Amino acid sequence: MAVSAKRVGTTVGMEIPHFNPTSGPYLGRLMSTNRKERVYLPLKVGEANHIFILGKTGYGKTSFMKALAEALWEYYHENGREVLIVIFERKYDYSKFQRLKAYWTNLVNEAGLDYASKKHPYLAYYFEKKLKQEHLKQHLGYPGDFAMSLPNYLLENVLVSRRPYPVTLFTWHGLEAKAFKTRRIVFRPTRPLAAIKLDNGGKPVEVVVGRIPLRDISFDMLARKFDIPRGTAYGRILRKYWKVYKIHDPDEILRRVQQEENISGRTYESLKSILDEIRADPLYLKGSVLKPKAEKVEENSPEKLPGIYDEPKPFTDYLTTKRINIIDFSDNSELDLEEQRLIMYLLWQKIKLIAGRNRVDVWIFFDEIQDLIGTAGEASRHNLAWKAIEEIYRKGRSLSINVVAGTQYLYKLPMSLIMGAAHIAVIGALASPKDLDILRVAIMDGDRLRIPVEHGSFEEFMKRRRKKGRGWFSFDREFTVKMYFRPNQSF
Repeated sequence: MAVSAKRVGTTVGMEIPHFNPTSGPYLGRLMSTNRKERVYLPLKVGEANHIFILGKTGYGKTSFMKALAEALWEYYHENGREVLIVIFERKYDYSKFQRLKAYWTNLVNEAGLDYASKKHPYLAYYFEKKLKQEHLKQHLGYPGDFAMSLPNYLLENVLVSRRPYPVTLFTWHGLEAKAFKTRRIVFRPTRPLAAIKLDNGGKPVEVVVGRIPLRDISFDMLARKFDIPRGTAYGRILRKYWKVYKIHDPDEILRRVQQEENISGRTYESLKSILDEIRADPLYLKGSVLKPKAEKVEENSPEKLPGIYDEPKPFTDYLTTKRINIIDFSDNSELDLEEQRLIMYLLWQKIKLIAGRNRVDVWIFFDEIQDLIGTAGEASRHNLAWKAIEEIYRKGRSLSINVVAGTQYLYKLPMSLIMGAAHIAVIGALASPKDLDILRVAIMDGDRLRIPVEHGSFEEFMKRRRKKGRGWFSFDREFTVKMYFRPNQSF
């Protein structure tokens, strides 16, 4: 379905071949025509479909990222194709829990508990049962930004128009509240896995514990993590076995040291103390044979819930095309930035194999990408996250690996990433005037963009806040339209 639209700021009519449901997932509806035509993202075979999503906090940037992941999942599955979707989640959101609780409380007060329980059985199970259990309630109430296994009930009654008859936001877009199957990978979990599962949707959620093989940890990273002094005797010995002999099993290193090294008791005890710390860290898999003993789980433990897995294997083995994969870098996981960057790099190495061997399209979502890869000044080869994203941009095209990156501040990112984007979306308003200057260079019709950055009055601020979920989308950085973005069906 080709429709006529206009360039931003011009009167030149053009035929847009992109607005075709067979070409890609549903993005939203145009603002510039009376009929509000539907807009679809053109997925090009053999080309990278990298997308940047910009916008201030609170205008719907993360919501659209979630909606785009949903649209991609549905598009591929409706066409009988597999897709690997991986989302890096940066935080959980207590305010979402409060809004959901208020929704439930209002429904119960207005219609009664019986009706509310029949309408939303999971919410009844969550609020009326699980939230009242002593061993769980203190850990509940922290759904993730991408709690995609819980339908977005909060948008079901949001009206677009009242005349000539009520039309809800979902109805207007041809959508409905929906839960998606997810697999959430957490690292060094900071709260019970059952609580993480319940907060993010219950049955459709799988929660797994991710681990990194010690063979993937460089000695330099190990030395920083466990404060190993380079000049000490035990530090030199550990470096030799770790880096030169490639032995990454603490028990094997101790055995070899006892057999081959003539060291003092003090040096041996210092070495053993460091290796005990490494062995005790739940993030790491020890040795080359990855079969550490799994912890015993009591039969009545909440961790026995279906869909919770704590097996001793690398986190990359949990990647699946059967569910949307969420790499949980929120406070559910205890990780420092260097470990997060290593995880991103190891995931990229695995995805290369999956995409090449299985011929599966891959979509990787990064919310607030600058927090993970760093700013332009941190774009070095020693930064594993930057190294990974640079390789994705360079090699992803041939492997059908695509990136969707959300950020508040475009100007903080390396220009090579910005100019490597195929499409750019702006949700609501920009956070910095510098970004508008960059967009006018990066987008061919960018000099005609009229994107709000600053507010002249409080009334103008309030008026623009009501434009949440609206914005601009630049196809191939050549043609820009104003549009109502697809709302997120999940919570």
